[in-house]
Amino acid sequence: MKRFTRRRYLRGTAAATTGLSVLGTAGLASAHGYSVISTRGHYNSSGDLNAGYAQTDYDTDGSVPGVDTGCTGELTVHVHGYDNDRQGALNNFDEAYHNLTSVGYGGEVAGFSWDSNAPDKYDPGDWGGFGTGQEIAQKNGYALAQFALDYKYACPNGDLRLTCHSLGAQVVLNALRILDTNSYWDDGYLRFASVHFLGAAQDNEAPTKEWPKTYYAILNETSATFNYHSDDDSTLQNLYWPREADRALGETGYEDGTVPSNYVENDVTSQVGSNHSGYMANCADDVVYHMANDSSYG
Repeated sequence: MKRFTRRRYLRGTAAATTGLSVLGTAGLASAHGYSVISTRGHYNSSGDLNAGYAQTDYDTDGSVPGVDTGCTGELTVHVHGYDNDRQGALNNFDEAYHNLTSVGYGGEVAGFSWDSNAPDKYDPGDWGGFGTGQEIAQKNGYALAQFALDYKYACPNGDLRLTCHSLGAQVVLNALRILDTNSYWDDGYLRFASVHFLGAAQDNEAPTKEWPKTYYAILNETSATFNYHSDDDSTLQNLYWPREADRALGETGYEDGTVPSNYVENDVTSQVGSNHSGYMANCADDVVYHMANDSSYG
């Protein structure tokens, strides 16, 4: 297992990446088409870091462009949602890779695997672990932000994109907020080429000026941001609303208010219907079209 010493881009970083033995041997990218970035095993059921890890640490499978191998012209990192174990995450990445490439995406794909299944699902005081799941998701924003910095400093000419499903939206949004106040990122005039939210389990005010830090993070740190929502998403209707007493961005789209000029809302109810797990399979063509035309939306 090899260990790499990284620059300390984020406050408090003890940052290093390691070969990811828990996911198997390096070579996932060549075997399956995608590579893996992970914080799997970093957080416990209470949402706290396990001993030996810092908030900005991440592991890789040894094949991630820019940090393990040479640069690529374009990398999309896909972040899975709530209650995915290690194999569930890999299945999610496999689905993202095959759906995106089948409709013409030509860049590299990596998955970001995190402890979304760590919370205690039987804790009635935590809504089946969902509150702790949100806490872990937002804490993982630091590791995703660290990866983005590592990648863009290694590959300044490579486009970096993010796609995410369900609670993965909270990982991504916190990474954007963190980077929006980070001098290394800002001094390098760095940006994500595009960000894509699929069935986002996040309050529907998030991209509006009611949440100013999130509003400006989207505006400043992405060339274009796309949200895909289904009014009939039964999972968000039945699980997010009772827990949060608010509608999810992935169900209704943004709530009335001002959104950033580079934020684009997409009603995909006719494609997704009530199937919360069906966003990538049914919207990949839209995602790839938006990637190819991101400059038209900025």
